[in-house]
Amino acid sequence: MSSGLLAYSGIVTKVRAMQARFLTEDDFRQIVSLPDVPAVAAYLKKKPAYESVLASEDCQNLHRGQLEFDLMDTLLRDFEKIYHFSDDSQRNFLLHYARRFEVRVLKDSLTRLLQGTGAPAEYRLFRHYFDRYSSIHVPDLLEAKTIDGWIAALKGSPYFEPMADVRKRNEQASLFDYETALDLFHFRTIWQDREEIAGSRDNAEILTEFYGTKFDLLNLWYIYRAHKFYKMDKVDIYALTIPVLYRLKKTDIRNLVEAPSEDAFGKILKTTWYGRTMADLDPARLQYLYTRKCRDIVRAGTKKNPYSVASLYCYLYLKEHEIYRLTSALECVRYRMVPADAMKIVTLR
Repeated sequence: MSSGLLAYSGIVTKVRAMQARFLTEDDFRQIVSLPDVPAVAAYLKKKPAYESVLASEDCQNLHRGQLEFDLMDTLLRDFEKIYHFSDDSQRNFLLHYARRFEVRVLKDSLTRLLQGTGAPAEYRLFRHYFDRYSSIHVPDLLEAKTIDGWIAALKGSPYFEPMADVRKRNEQASLFDYETALDLFHFRTIWQDREEIAGSRDNAEILTEFYGTKFDLLNLWYIYRAHKFYKMDKVDIYALTIPVLYRLKKTDIRNLVEAPSEDAFGKILKTTWYGRTMADLDPARLQYLYTRKCRDIVRAGTKKNPYSVASLYCYLYLKEHEIYRLTSALECVRYRMVPADAMKIVTLR
């Protein structure tokens, strides 16, 4: 792929240098052995990936919430570094990838409006992205006093119509209804626009595998969770499934949604493509297997196609994954879990 080598050689060199700063498993073992959150902050302050964002922090007085915001801030800083080093095609992919940040802040502002919770610090955290790259004007969202005002603040953005549609269909729609609609709109848009996002046929094939696998496994987890934990009606389960099929079939979705018991769900799961290719596919471990399978697919795709969009996707995916693991580690430290037990939790993320 000579064209890929020409287009991606510079950005791949940049990304590889940044990827070398990821934490090791030994780092995580040391972190979960630390006595408290300030000690974790002091440890991370010495690591190249986190030293700049923590440089001005007083680690001894740093609480968990602030440290978690700082950790996420490193992701946005890394996004900007990669963005400024990218060409127009690569920037197009990055902006579409980063819509996940928009969805996160939309959910936070809506939670704050409907439940009186959710910190506006989310906007402070993502201010660089929104001020420079987004069509959403977050201050208007945070100032909204009603759901109609919140939706009106989305005019001019891709999210206005899907949110207005939820309101039109059900004036009493819940936070869950709006959040589900946001997720489904986001996933559907990515899937439909993946060729445009990718910039080339080769990159489109890569993103099809990455996103297709992600959406299939999310559907398996969503359906199982709806059965197991929420006892949802079949109609409601169908409503929350992602309208994307990659290696799953319509009959797989139907049979899983309508499974009469957890045992039946497990047997049906084994008949799907994932059940036939993943020997350890167990309904109770779907959340962990989703994380592991997506990570393996991304790493394998990047190894196979290093000079492609896979390298950008891989870096951002693994960076987010590291932050989620750190967040879990912080919780374990906060509750003074035995390090061996804490590592089991961190490893599952």
